Amino acid sequence: MPQKMRYRLALDLGSTSLGWALLRLNTDTPPAPVAVIKAGSRIFSDGRNPKDGSSLAVTRREARSMRRRRDRLLKRKARMMRTLIEHGFFPADDVARKALEALSPYSLRAKGLDEALKPEEFARALFHINQRRGFKSNRKTDKKDNDSSALKSAIRQLHAALDASGADGKPRTVGEFLYRREQAGQTVRARYRQKRVEKEDGKTRIDKSYDLYIDRAMIEAEFDALWAKQSTLNPQQFNETARAELKDCLLHQRPLKPVKPGRCTLMPEEERAPLALPSQQRFRIYQEVNHLYVLREGLKEDPLTLEQRDSLVDALERNGKRSFTQIKKLLDLGGVVQFNFEDPKRQELKGNITSAILSKKEHFGDAWFDLAPEQQDAIVAQLASEENETKLIRWLEAITGVDEARAEAIATAALPEGYGSLSAKALERILPELRRNVVTYDKAVLAAGFEHHSHISHAATGEIFPELPYYGEYLQRHVGFGSGNSTDTPEKRFGKIANPTVHIGLNQVRVVVNALINRYGHPSEVIVEVARDLKQSQEQRKEDNERQAKNQRRNERLRGEVAAVLQISPERVRHADIQKLILWEELSFDPADRRCPYSGVQISAQMVLGDQVEIEHILPFSQTLDDSLNNKTVAMRQANRIKGNRTPWDARVDFEAQGWSCTAMLDRAEQMPKNKRYRFGEDGYQRWLREDKDFLARALNDTRYLSRVAREYLSLICPQATRVIPGQMTAMLRAKFGLNDILGLNGEKNRNDHRHHAVDACVIAVTDQGMLQRFAKASASARERQLNRLVDDMPLPWPSYRDHVARAVNHIWVSHKPDHGHEGAMHNDTAYSLLGNGMVSVRKTVDGVRQKEIGTLKVIEFADARAADRHGVLPNGAPRPYKGYKGDSNYCIEIVRNEKGKWEGEVISTFEAYQLVRQHGVKRLRHPSLSVSGNPLVMRFSLNDVVRLVVDERVRTMRITNISGNGQVFMCDLNEANVDTRNRNKADTFSYTSKYAGSLQKAKGRQASVSPIGELRDSGFKE
Repeated sequence: MPQKMRYRLALDLGSTSLGWALLRLNTDTPPAPVAVIKAGSRIFSDGRNPKDGSSLAVTRREARSMRRRRDRLLKRKARMMRTLIEHGFFPADDVARKALEALSPYSLRAKGLDEALKPEEFARALFHINQRRGFKSNRKTDKKDNDSSALKSAIRQLHAALDASGADGKPRTVGEFLYRREQAGQTVRARYRQKRVEKEDGKTRIDKSYDLYIDRAMIEAEFDALWAKQSTLNPQQFNETARAELKDCLLHQRPLKPVKPGRCTLMPEEERAPLALPSQQRFRIYQEVNHLYVLREGLKEDPLTLEQRDSLVDALERNGKRSFTQIKKLLDLGGVVQFNFEDPKRQELKGNITSAILSKKEHFGDAWFDLAPEQQDAIVAQLASEENETKLIRWLEAITGVDEARAEAIATAALPEGYGSLSAKALERILPELRRNVVTYDKAVLAAGFEHHSHISHAATGEIFPELPYYGEYLQRHVGFGSGNSTDTPEKRFGKIANPTVHIGLNQVRVVVNALINRYGHPSEVIVEVARDLKQSQEQRKEDNERQAKNQRRNERLRGEVAAVLQISPERVRHADIQKLILWEELSFDPADRRCPYSGVQISAQMVLGDQVEIEHILPFSQTLDDSLNNKTVAMRQANRIKGNRTPWDARVDFEAQGWSCTAMLDRAEQMPKNKRYRFGEDGYQRWLREDKDFLARALNDTRYLSRVAREYLSLICPQATRVIPGQMTAMLRAKFGLNDILGLNGEKNRNDHRHHAVDACVIAVTDQGMLQRFAKASASARERQLNRLVDDMPLPWPSYRDHVARAVNHIWVSHKPDHGHEGAMHNDTAYSLLGNGMVSVRKTVDGVRQKEIGTLKVIEFADARAADRHGVLPNGAPRPYKGYKGDSNYCIEIVRNEKGKWEGEVISTFEAYQLVRQHGVKRLRHPSLSVSGNPLVMRFSLNDVVRLVVDERVRTMRITNISGNGQVFMCDLNEANVDTRNRNKADTFSYTSKYAGSLQKAKGRQASVSPIGELRDSGFKE
C-alpha cells in the first residue's frame, strides 16, 4: 500500500490494554514529531482468572479432563458389558442381567479361586472388578509423590498382605482380601484418614493414611488367577480369545498425550532439549565458566586460562555446586581477588546437577562418569520420556546392567525439570566450540555455523510486510509447534505462545496496527514502551544486592526447615511452602504466639505446611491484583472460607458471629510488618488505593515479556526504526509535561479512565533516542533531584504539544473487544438436590463435619432417562429432574418487539446458549434478524457491546457491563475503568446506568460499534 504520510506510531502495550498515538513527522534529518494526528485506547481481557492469575484455559482444561475421564469410564463399562455378552458370560436379556446384582461380587471373587463359577457369576465378578480397577502410577505426573506418601504406603502395605500361594494364611488376591474384610465388617473402600499425633518434643504432626489402596498390578494378578482356575474347569467357555479381549478391556490404559517442548532458539524446527540432559548441563557450565573473570587489584579483569577453565569444569561436572571460596582454592588464586559473578546474592556456581544426582552410591555411583556422554544423554532422555515406571526399570536393568533396587532408585530420582532454550542438535554443534577455547557464547554460536541472534529474526532481512501477519508464522522461536496443516486456523497451524496474556496482546496489536495501516499507511517509525528498570546508581545497586542476598539466605534456611518437616530432599521443596513459612514467621516474633489472624487459632510449623492452613490475600486479589507478600498472610482454611472475597474489616461481622473478636484480630495484625498491618483496618483498602506503587505486579511481568516479543513482531512492518523505551521515563515526562491534568485527579494519573493509555502513548511518541540517552545518563550518574531538575528544564516537544494531546484524547472513543463467544462455564460446580416447590438441599463440610443445608434457590434442573426408575417420571411421562446447578452467567439479552410495538428483553443464559448451539449451530445463536423466541428482533447485546441512548437530554455512548437475569442491563461510559470495584464502593461517586428494554426504548437506545482504532458507527434510533 502506498505511503500516505510520514508518521511515528507509539504503542503503550499492557496486559489488558493497548494505547496508541500517531504523530506527524517533519522532513528534518532525523525527522521530528510536529503534530498529534490521532490517539486511542483498545481494551481487552488478559485471558487469566482474576483471583489467582492462572490461565482461563487451565480451568477449562481441568473441567474437560474430568468429563473425559467420566466418558472413558462409561465407555469402558459399556465395552466390558458387550464383550461379556458376546462371549456368552452375561445373558443378553436386561432383566436377567439385572437379577445378577443380588449376587455378592466379593464372595464370587474369592470363590472363583478354588471352585467353578457359572459364566454369569464370573461376569458379575469381572464387571465389579472393572468398576474400580486400581491405581496405575504415571511416573511423570506423579513425580511429586514421594515413597512415604499415604497412597504409596497403603499400596505397599496391601502388597505385603497378599501372597499368591496363600502362605501363612494370607489372601491370594485382592478380591479374597476384600471378601475377608467384608465378612469381618470392615470397610472395603479406600478411606482417607488424618490423625493428629503428639511428638516427643510436645509438638504435633498430622499422620495421613488410607485404610487400603489397590493398584492396577493387583487387579491384573487377580484376573490372571481367576482365569487360570476357571479355564482348567471350563476350557471351552474360558478360551484364549475371550481371555485376550476381556483382559484388554479391563487393563487398557490410554497413553498420555506428550507435552511438546518449545522450539529451539537457533534451530526452530527442532524441539528444545530437557534441562536434565547432561549435555544441557554441560552447556550451561561452559557458558558460565567461559564468561567468568578474575577481578584483581586495580579492577583488572583476567579471563581464566584454558587449564584453569578445564580444572573448574571438571570440578563442576562432579558436583552439584562449588562456592567461590572453593573455586579460588581449586585454582590457587592468592591475594584479594573476586570473580565478576561474585556478589552478596551469589556465592557459588551451579554444577552438573544431573551427574551429581545419578553418581550417588544408591544410583550409578562412580560408574556414571565411566559412561560416554552419548550414553549419559540416552539414559537421561529415557528417564525424562518414559511414563511407565515398570518398563523404565526393566530398560535400565537391560541397558545399564544395574540391579532392580538401583534401577528403581534411578527411576524415581528427582532430576531437573523443564527445558532449555536449545535443541540436542544445536548443543552438539555449540558444545565443542565452547570446549575448544575459553570463548563466550556468542562467539561459539558463530563458530558453530549459526547466525547471530540478532540476525535470526525475519525482520533482519529488511523485508517490509504490507501488514502484520499472525505472529506465530514469523516468531517461531517463541511459539510451540503447530500442526503445519494449511487448512487449520493460523493458531493451530503455526502454533502459539503458551502465555495467554502475551498471545491475546499480540493478536490485539495485529488488529489495531493493521487497521491503522489500512487507514493511514505504513509508519516511518514505531516506538513501544517496555517495562524495565532504569540503570541503578552504585548505591542503589548495593542496597538491592544486600536485600536480595538477605532474602536468599532466608529462603535457603526455610527450604531446609520445610524439607525436615516434610521429610523430603531440599531440591523437592516447593516455593509455595517456603512462602508459607515466610508468612508464618511474620505473624509474630514469638513462634508460640503465631496465630491465624482472623480466628486466633495457634498455628505450628507442621500445621502451616498442611492443607488446613492456606495462603490468603488480605485485601481481595480480585479488587487489587496485588499478589505481593505485603498483601498475603496465612490463615486457617475455615477462616479463609468465611472471609471470602472481602477485606478483613468487611468480614468482621461474620468473624464476630464465630466468636472471633475484631479487636483481637487488629491486635494480632499489629505484630505484622507495617506494610501489611494497615490492610486489616477499616480504611485498609482506601489506604492501599492511595499507595499506587506496585500496581499490577503480575501484569508488569507479562508486559516485560510482551514488549520484547512485540518489538520483534512490529519490526516486520518497520524493520529499521522500531525501538522500545522504559516505562519509568514515560511517567516522569507525563507529569512534567502537565498531561496528568488532562484527565483530572489533581495532577495524578487517572487510572479510572481508559484514555490514560492513549496519554502515555502520546508521551512515548515524543520520547526519541536523544531524550532517552539524556534520561539514562542522568539516572545512572545523578541523584533523583538532579534528574528532576533535568526534566523541569525540558521544553515541550513543540509549543502546542499539550493542546494537541488534549484535543486528541478528548476525541477518543475507547474501543473494547466485545465478548460474543458463548463458551464458558454453564453453571457453578455445586450440585443441589431438588426438594420441590423451589427448595433445594446441599451437603457442606463445616468444621470437618458434613451437614445438610436446605434453602430456596433457582437452579438449572437436570434429569436422566436412564435413572427414571430411581427418580420417577413427571405427569407427562418425562423423567423427573433430580439435581440442579446454579447458573452463574448470561450470554446475551435480546431486545424484541411485542405485538403492541413495545420492546421487551429476553435474557439468554450461557446454559441456554449452549443448548441452542448444540441443536441448531452457532449461526442460529447469532442470527441477525431472528430471536431465540421467534419474536421480531430489535437488537442483541452481549458484554462490552456498545449502546447509544439519551440520558438527561444528552446522547451518551456506553458499553454493556452486566446483564441481569431479570432483564436489567447495566452499562457505563466507554472511558470508565475499574468500574466493578468503583460501583461497589459506596464512597465513590461512580455508579452504573441501568435500563430495562422498555426504558431503553424511551431513551432511544440503539446498538452502535467502535472499531479497534476508535471509529464510532451509529445507524441511528429505529422505533
